[in-house]
Amino acid sequence: MDIKEYIDKKLTHSLHNSEVLSFRGCRRRHHWLFVDGWYPQTTAKPLEFGSAFHKALESWYEPEMWNKDPETRLTLAILEFIQTCGTQKAEYLKLNEGNIDPEVDKDYHERVQLGTGMLKYHCEKISPKLDVGFKPIRVEIEFEVPVVNPDTKEQLWCKCNNCWKRFAKSDEGLAKQLIPYKPVEGKPGYVRPVLNDSEYRQDYWEGLPVSFGGRIDMLAEDELGRLWLFDWKTAARLSGQEEGDSPDEFILLDDQISSYCWALWSLGIPIAGFVHHEIKKAFPIEPEPNKMQRMGAWYSVNKQQATSYELYLETVSEGDPQGLASGAYDNFLEYLKESGPRYYSRKQVVRSETELENVGRNIYLQALDIVDPNLRVYPSPGRFACSFCAFRQPCLGTNRNEDVEYLLLSNFERRETRYWEKALPSTEGKGGQ
Repeated sequence: MDIKEYIDKKLTHSLHNSEVLSFRGCRRRHHWLFVDGWYPQTTAKPLEFGSAFHKALESWYEPEMWNKDPETRLTLAILEFIQTCGTQKAEYLKLNEGNIDPEVDKDYHERVQLGTGMLKYHCEKISPKLDVGFKPIRVEIEFEVPVVNPDTKEQLWCKCNNCWKRFAKSDEGLAKQLIPYKPVEGKPGYVRPVLNDSEYRQDYWEGLPVSFGGRIDMLAEDELGRLWLFDWKTAARLSGQEEGDSPDEFILLDDQISSYCWALWSLGIPIAGFVHHEIKKAFPIEPEPNKMQRMGAWYSVNKQQATSYELYLETVSEGDPQGLASGAYDNFLEYLKESGPRYYSRKQVVRSETELENVGRNIYLQALDIVDPNLRVYPSPGRFACSFCAFRQPCLGTNRNEDVEYLLLSNFERRETRYWEKALPSTEGKGGQ
C-alpha cells in the first residue's frame, strides 16, 4: 500500500494536537493515557456545551447558506444547537437509566438558554461586523497528513505494540500469510508461509506510517482570494481579559492552529494564516429602567451589569433621550467603550511559508520522540499542571514504588481506541487534563 491507502484505511499512528501537548507536558501521563490506554472514568454530562455550540456555528457558516437570509440562518443555527443538546441529554439519560439530578437538569436548561443567547449575539451583532469580506469555503474539515522528514521527505514509521495490534486486526494483517514466503533453509525447492506473528513482525513488517490528524472549524476566503483557517473557542474568560495577560504573544506562538495551517499547506492548499475567534460564555443583556430617576438617569450605571456599549447606548437613546442629552450617561458609556465587559476576541495572524516549514519540522521532531521505542518515561511535575491532572494519585503512588494497578482499575477504564476514533475530534481537547 502507498501512504494514502494507509490513511484511507485508518491504518496509521495518528498524532493529534492533544497527544503532542500531553507528551510535552508530562511523559508519564502521556504513557498512561496514549500508550497504555487508561482513560479517566467521567460522569457523562447532559450538555457538552462546546460541541453543541460548534455544531450551531457550523450551521451558521454553512457555505451553501452563506448568502441566504440571516434570520433563516440564525433560526437554523439555534435549532441545530437545541437538537444537539437534546441528543446529548438523551444519551445521558440512557447511560444513567433515565435518571437526572434536579440541579443537573436545571443547569442543563440554563446552559441551553445561555447558548441560545450567545448565538443570537454572535449572529446578529458580531458576525455581520467582523465577517465582512470573508466567504466560507468549507466547515468542519477533517484531515490526516503524513509526517515525513522535512529534509529527505522520507516517511516516518512506527512499530509500537499499539500499531501492531491495529495492523494485526486489519484485513491486511489477517491476510499477511498470503504475502511473505521464504525458502526453508537446507531444503531447496520448498517454501513455507511465514505464519508466526513474531517472525513476520520482526522480519517483514515495516510498521504503520505516522500521521498528524485533526479537525478544522472553517476554511474561508477573503476578498483578495487568500485562504484562512478559522478556529472557534468558547471560554468562561477571554484570554487577555485579566491584567498581565498577553494574548497577542500567545496567539503568535500557538502551535495548535499553526499545525493545522501546516497540515493544509502540506496538502497543497495555500494557507495565508488563521483567525482565532474566542466567544465568552455570556452575552450582553438590555438594561431595565429603574423605578425612579437617579442623578438624571432612568437606567442603572452599575458597572456589574452584563451589557455592552452598543446595546446600552441603543437602549438609553430610545428610553431616556433627555438623560442621554444631559450627559447623565457619559461616564458609564465611556467605561463600557474603553474597559467594559468583552464578549468576544478575534485575532488574525499571517503565517509565512518559512513559518509553516518550521512548524512541519517541529511536528516531525516531536513525532520522532513520541514513537521512539527506547523512549525514557518520567514525570514532569508542576504546581498548576499537577493540580488538574487526572493521574495525580497514580503518579504519587508510583513515586512511592506502590502497586498502582488497583488505582488505575478503580478510577480509569482501558480503551483500545483513541477518543477521536469514537467521537469527532475537538479543537478544545485537553489531552488528559
